[in-house]
This record gives sequence, C-alpha cells and structure tokens, in this order.
Amino acid sequence: MLKPVTIKDIAKEAGVSVALVSFVMNNRLTAEGKPKYRVGEATRQHILEVARRMHYRPVEKVLRRAIRSLVVGVILPDASAPYYGQFATRLEKLTLTEGCTLLFGYSQEDPVRLERLADLFLSRKVDAMVVVPIPGEKETLEEIRRSGLPCVVPVQEEDPLGAAAECASRLLRLLQDQDNNVINNSLSL
Repeated sequence: MLKPVTIKDIAKEAGVSVALVSFVMNNRLTAEGKPKYRVGEATRQHILEVARRMHYRPVEKVLRRAIRSLVVGVILPDASAPYYGQFATRLEKLTLTEGCTLLFGYSQEDPVRLERLADLFLSRKVDAMVVVPIPGEKETLEEIRRSGLPCVVPVQEEDPLGAAAECASRLLRLLQDQDNNVINNSLSL
C-alpha cells in the first residue's frame, strides 16, 4: 500500500512552504467572506495542480470537518424588523461557508417565547446559539450558559451588517475552540 501524500510532500514538490500549502488546502474565509490568507492566484493554482497530480487526499479530520454541518440556533426579537432581517441574512451568508446551518426563531420580545425557543434548541442539541436577549430577562441566558453550549450575544450596533460580521467572527471562534476540544462554558459578551 502506498504512503498517503501529505501537505509536506506537496510543499516539497511545489517548492513552497508547508504553511502556504496548508492555507491553500484549507481554503478558509474570514467573517467578511474574504480569503483568510492572501495567496496569489497563480501560486494557488500551482499548489492545487501539484496536489491533484500527486493524488492528495485530505486527512480524515479535515474531511470530517468539511462534511460535518454545524447547527446553530438563532433567536432574534422580530422577523419583520429590517435591522434583524439584514442581520440574519448576513450572519447566514458568513457562516454558511464554514459549514453552519442556522435555525431561526423569533422571541417577539416575549420572555416565555424566548425561554421556549432556548429550550427547543437545547433539547435538539444544536452546536451553538446566537441570542438577542430581552432587556431585563437574564434567566434564559444563564440557563444556556449552564448548559455549556457556546453562545454569542450580538453586539448592538447601528449597522446590522457590521453587527452580523462581528457576531459571525465570535461564533466561528467559539465553534473552532469547541472543535479543538477547548471547553468554553461562558457566554461571549
């Protein structure tokens, strides 16, 4: 049986660094949807061609991460508010490239409804939550925190697109930490 091709093998054959091959093969995007690592298109194509020619196959961990869909429960106050409509659309776009599927619920600023949505998401074993809390209502957030589930409380900004980008960035960091077996039992505030 042949030894599997590694990124070190590709780097040697392509005449580039292992880090550069890793950047190209991981193809990560920032929360803004831009490539995380800047690599010239010619260099990127050269590395991909070498990998194809050498019959490179990602290690199982990379494949699992690529295949695994992360489910995120998102609780927003109001579906009809333009701010939250823009926020939700941008958040979904920014997290989709990282394998996230978002499930949306709307509290309508009703504490009972907020609690029911949180319970539903917790019982369905979502991978993380994004929650816009109701002013003065802290018990539901405490329940989520006690569950150990990664949770992001979005920063309220005038610009919903900026707020969504910040939220997506924090959410993806929490999920990355969770994926790397880092225990994070606190809310990201």
